[in-house]
Amino acid sequence: MFVHPASTRQQALALAAEGVNDCEIARRLGVPRATVRDWRRPRYVPQTTADYAELLGLYLGDGHISTSARTQMLRLSLDAKYPTVNDETEALPRRCFPENRVGRVLFDRGSTVVLYVYNRHLSCLFPQAGPGKKHERAIVLESWQAEQVAAAPWPFLRGCIRSDGCAFVNRTGAYEYLSYDFYNLSAPIRELFADVCRSLGLACRPAGNRVRINRRESVELMLEHVGVKT
Repeated sequence: MFVHPASTRQQALALAAEGVNDCEIARRLGVPRATVRDWRRPRYVPQTTADYAELLGLYLGDGHISTSARTQMLRLSLDAKYPTVNDETEALPRRCFPENRVGRVLFDRGSTVVLYVYNRHLSCLFPQAGPGKKHERAIVLESWQAEQVAAAPWPFLRGCIRSDGCAFVNRTGAYEYLSYDFYNLSAPIRELFADVCRSLGLACRPAGNRVRINRRESVELMLEHVGVKT
């Protein structure tokens, strides 16, 4: 299946808004008429800003989109020892894609839960999808995605932490204090996580492939808005 760039979809929707019919749009842009129809009437519920931002954080953290002959599949890998996180995360695609197949499977001898959803336009919703590993290619948000994250920064951070982060007890000598850690091999994704933290006034410290949050005031805000894994 050929994945059309997000710009082509945007052109098609702009032409449709001008009253151009599906056949003419397909001819001008060189795409199948059925694709134009699906772009105009997608088989998914428009996500709330919060749901989309959290799904984006989950995808950038530890998600993957694969393409087959007729559809695409989003897979999200989560730690099996956190049932509440897994159940709440599975509820996201069920809300956003009520007409599509959603499920979960266990991997790594039951230690990893992989949630999945099928939809033909996942790469339109997440245009960072592409061949190879995310940390081996440029990751840049589209302007409309940046607006979604800016409008719902806490759900975005929650998605990042739930997929590729944790809260843990930091021990330094006689002191113990809760800290947050986001681990990702992609420098652009780590920078995005840190930028969102700073936009909320959170003190964060990049270190190698990690971004740490350990100052008391910032940790308290993370506890309130992101929570811990359970």
